[in-house]
Order: sequence, then C-alpha cells, then structure tokens
Amino acid sequence: MGHTLFGALGLFSLNILLYCGHAQGVPHPVLTVSPSWTSPGDSVTLTCRVEPQSAGWRFFWYKAAPKLSSTDNSYTSKLLAGGTTGTEQDSYILHGQTHTAGYVCRAGRGDPVSYTRSYVKIVWSGAVNPAASLTVSPHRLQHYSTESLSLICEGNSTKWRVKKVDEDGRVSSCSKWGAMNGSTCNTDTTASSGVYWCESETQFSNAANITIHRVPHPVLTVSPSWTSPGDSVTLTCSVELPSAGWRFFWYKAVPEMSYTYYYTYEILAGGTNGTEQDSYILHGQTHTAGYKCRAGRGDPVFYTQYSGVKFVWSGGVNPAASLTVSPHRLQHFSTESLSLICEGNSTKWRVMKVDEYGDVSSCSYWGEMTGSTCNTDTTARSGVYWCESVTQSSSAANITIHRVPRPVLTVSPSRTSPGDSVTLTCRVEPQSAGWRFFWYKAVPDMSHYSYTPELLAGGTNGTEQDFYILHGQTHTAGYVCRAGRGDPVSYTLYSGVKFVWSGGVNPAASLTVSPHRLQHFSTESLSLICEGNSTEWRVKKADEYGDVSPCFYWGEMNGSTCNTNARASSGVYWCESETQFSNAANITIHSGDVILVSSVHPVTEGHSVTLGCKLRTENFLYNVDFYKNDKLIPNPARGELLISPVTKSDEGFYKCRGRKSPQGLETLTSAESWLSVKYPEEAASSSVFLVPLVVGLVSGVLLIILLLLFLRRYRKSE
Repeated sequence: MGHTLFGALGLFSLNILLYCGHAQGVPHPVLTVSPSWTSPGDSVTLTCRVEPQSAGWRFFWYKAAPKLSSTDNSYTSKLLAGGTTGTEQDSYILHGQTHTAGYVCRAGRGDPVSYTRSYVKIVWSGAVNPAASLTVSPHRLQHYSTESLSLICEGNSTKWRVKKVDEDGRVSSCSKWGAMNGSTCNTDTTASSGVYWCESETQFSNAANITIHRVPHPVLTVSPSWTSPGDSVTLTCSVELPSAGWRFFWYKAVPEMSYTYYYTYEILAGGTNGTEQDSYILHGQTHTAGYKCRAGRGDPVFYTQYSGVKFVWSGGVNPAASLTVSPHRLQHFSTESLSLICEGNSTKWRVMKVDEYGDVSSCSYWGEMTGSTCNTDTTARSGVYWCESVTQSSSAANITIHRVPRPVLTVSPSRTSPGDSVTLTCRVEPQSAGWRFFWYKAVPDMSHYSYTPELLAGGTNGTEQDFYILHGQTHTAGYVCRAGRGDPVSYTLYSGVKFVWSGGVNPAASLTVSPHRLQHFSTESLSLICEGNSTEWRVKKADEYGDVSPCFYWGEMNGSTCNTNARASSGVYWCESETQFSNAANITIHSGDVILVSSVHPVTEGHSVTLGCKLRTENFLYNVDFYKNDKLIPNPARGELLISPVTKSDEGFYKCRGRKSPQGLETLTSAESWLSVKYPEEAASSSVFLVPLVVGLVSGVLLIILLLLFLRRYRKSE
C-alpha cells in the first residue's frame, strides 16, 4: 500500500484537544508517533515533548476512543495499562502494533499536580482489523473527482463514522465531503486526496491512502495543421497521467448556425468503439475542418472530458466555399477595417477565427456580420480566419494585424549654425517595402500647448527615401514625419516632434536669458524673455531625455517672460509663437558650488569673449584653470579666460576648475558648456557692397582724370 502522499508530511494531529483539568499557563505538550504507518507487529514509539523542557515532569499515556455520541471530531481517552503513575521518560514504546489507533499524552508535576494534554495522534495500518474494516468501492486507491466513492465500514459495531486527514494535516468527517448513510459514506465532488478510515466507539478500521485526481482533459494535436488538398492528417490524443486500459474516441466539429459560436460533434465513421491507439489518420484531407477527442475506460465506461477543438486549415480554394479578404493582403493595421467575404453553396455563413493562443471566436466578437460579409472593427487581432456553414468550411487565411506603428524621427545635426543643411530620417519598425514618407514642419498650437503638422513644400506625394534634407537651415524649428502605403493609403501615426536648435538670433524672434549666462545655480531664479513679431509667446524646454515641457511645469509665464522656480532643470530652452521659433539656449542648472560664466549667444568670429568661473558664494576662487574639450588651456591671467580674436576653431566644450583657498586641496569643477562661434554675417554682407563701391569710385576718378587730360590736350591743340 503506497504511502507517498504522506511520506513528507510526517505525523498529523486531529486538531482535537482533550482538556481535563488543564491549568491555565501550563505548556501544551506535542505528541509524535514513529512510524505513523505500520505493518502488523511493528513497534511504535510515542514521544511527548513539553516546551520549554524542564525537570520534574511525569508523562502519562492514553489510547484515544472515538466518542460518537458527541461531535464528529471528539474522543475520550483511556489510560494505557501500567501508566497510572506515569513515567519519568518522555517516550513510550507500543509493541506489536496490529491496527490503526489513536493516542494522547499528558504531562504533570507539582503538588497539587497540574496536567496538560496533547492533541490526538493516529498510527495508521493498512492491515484489516477483524473487528473493524474499511472497504472502498470502486475497489482501488486512485479515483477521479467526478466519481462517487462508497466508503463502507464493517465490524463489531452498530454505529460508525468515516474520517479523513488531508495532505495538510486537516482532519474532517464524512459530513464535510459526502453523506453518511448507516455505516456507509458516499462521497461527493468536494472529496479530496487523503488517508481515510472508519471509527466506532471501540474500534479503528484499517486506513486507505486514497488519491483523487481531477478528471483528465485530453490534449488533441493535429499534424500538419496547414494542408494542401489530398494531404493526410494525424490526430493524436494525449491523456495526462497515462495508464493502461484507455480507448480513444474521435469526433468532427459540425457548425451549429443558430448560435454565433457553437459546434456539435459527430463521431467519425468506425469510431463508436474507439481505438486502442491514441492516434487517428485522416486520409485525403481536402478543406478546413475541426476535430475533438476524448478517452474512456472501465465497465461501465468512465470518460475523460472532451479535448479542445483543433482545426486543420487548408489554403486551397474549396469550390463549394471560399473566403475573400479585402483589402487583398495578409498584413493589416489595427486601424483598418477588413471585409471578410464568404461565397459558396450556402445561404447562411459565419466567419470564425483562431488566435495565437488557440482561442476560437466568431465575427460578432470583433466585427459585424452582414449577410455573408464580416466587417471587422479595431478589436480584431491576428489569427487564422475562415468561413463556415452547416455543411462547408472555406479556405483559411492567416492574417496578421499589426498595431499602427509610430515612426521614429531623427535630425542630424540637432544643433546648427545659420545656413547648415539638416537631414531628417524617418524609421518604421518592422521595416518593410512599399512605404512612402511624408515630412512636416511642427507649427505651435498656442491654445493646446501642442503642435500641428504642416506639410513641407513639395511633399504631398511623399518620398520613397526615408530621409529628407533641409538646405540652409537658419533658425530653430520642429519637424514631424509619418509613413503611408497602399491604395487607399494607410498611414502610420505621426512621429514625435524633433527639434533643430540654432543659437543664432532670429530677427523675428529672440530669447534673452537673465542672468546672461548658460550656467546657473539651482538656487537661482532665471528670467527667460521672449521678443519679436508676436503678441503671444510661450517658453519651452527639452531635457536630456528629449521630453518637452512648457514654462508652467517649472516656472510662471508672465506676458512674454518666464520666471523659473526650483523645479527648473538643465535643458535646451527656446521661445515660440504661432509663426516663429526663437534662438535656443542650452542652459545647465548646476547643484554644485561653481559654474562657468559664458555667452548665451554665439560669438562672432573676429570679436573677443571672456569666460569666467563663479562661486555660489561671493568668495574669490583661487588657482582657476580653464579646459577646452577636457584639455588644459595655458592662461596667464588665471582668473578669467580672454579669447581674442575668436575664430571658428575656438568652438568647443569649456569648463573651469579652481580652489576655495590658495593652499586648499579641495578643487571645484564646473559643468561643461558649448561655446558657439558664428561667421561675421553682417561684415560679410557689407563687404559684398563695399567692393563694388570702391571699384566704382576708382573708376570714376580715373575717368575724370582722363577727361581733364583730354581737355588740356584739346586746348593746346587749339
């Protein structure tokens, strides 16, 4: 008899305290029995532990006698022979154990004696006790949850009860999971695995370790699941916990058209008696069809549940039934509506789908059936689709429905000097052929803190290339892209807005930062002032992660000025109106003690610029060094860095480093800021006009001189 269910569990309590004169505060002993399962004649050791252990205890040993006149779980105790005075040892050996029995211990000490009792412990024996026996019908130790068991008590008693202890040690009587009728307990579906036995006032029966399994749900597989007309298909029916004696039954799914999704099952020809083999071959499969299986054994036959329905799909057109997909392709976006059209020898159709998880659903779940056409909605998902009527199933289509992609726009370079070219690149994942790309300028929508896309000139038909070059970029601007394909065109979502920032001042819109530097302490409040050809402005910021936010997140907008607060952080700041973007300033807000003082705007080539190093306090900073691109710059002045005249080669990242005292070891380093250098546009444009003017003046003077010489010679000749 197998004891595996309780092998790791050890010993169990019946959760019933036999209190009799139990003094308050006296510890509660724990009784253990070893072994808990016995063969006839085995010796059993009872051990009674009192915690905390201490001297002076005497131990008393009792046999538990069921008390049937009281509750289902009550017992009385009978002192074991020779135990009236107890034992000094906390263990007691029972020799020649022959059958199931229950035991109790108690400990006592003091004068008067204070006693405390343990719970009941059971020693189980599978051997039949002539005076009390348990018979299980059906006569086996393993059963299914749908089966009703009869647990029959027999012996020298007129009154019995059936008990069970489960794998968690919980004890219960027949009334919890069945009905006691005389000496028989008939279980119901709440019965579970455990050790079962019978009890009378004087006897315990043998015990039975019964395992109750849930009814198996066989798994049907079909191979292949996609076929060409005439292929053979193998159905395989697998039963969990396989064992001998099963026969397998095979069924074809027949659509029940009075319901949106329902099938009746027609047993396959020659299958009324089932098969001993767990596989079944369908020869010459010609079209889509669904199948089920189940298994059975015994007499009368005990059946498993039915398996889930599995389909064999055929892509070949069935002359009697066909599915047409419009638009005529297998890949679609979730924003598209598909028309799934059924045609063939039937007046009533329904469209079905099996998704990636094997779940079957009909058109009414993800669309609307009108006549023989199913028009899907946005809840449609990828899966295998087909049409079916009472007598026919169409070809199947494995349709993939993608969520609408959001392309990713990149701009290069993101920071420009006036006149630079900028490349916009639009990526769609997963990449595939047939896309055309559309390019837009982001126009500020002042009523919603958002942007509206305005198609770039010449972009109405899009481009085949996924990049677009902007020539002669002169100022800050935002851009958006999207892609489309097909006829009618199915568009992706718009990309996020990406900005091209220019430090050059736009005459129509400018940003002034006060204090006038790129680096600020986190305790400072900045004023970001917008000026230009507009009556309404907003200040925006893009942080290091590309997230864009307006002034009210980290400051307060007052007219055309944003005054920041403590929530302001490093990022690129700019002004925008409905028609204009200002220059941009890459502002660093530093939590340290020193910052670099540098120009907000690009420095014109040929001019001079002075960089400084500022402490959070007004104290002087000693031994100041300046670095360009992390390389030390020789600088005799030490306190400031004068660059004169500025050239384009002076562009780069600058920072400063100094000490709080001349001999101090602690150095303080600022963050880096970019020094931008622009060409002298005004000077260049002036020189364009100056050269013709000089040439004109010189030519005029020469003409006058030649004319005077000519007149002089003329007079002399006269």
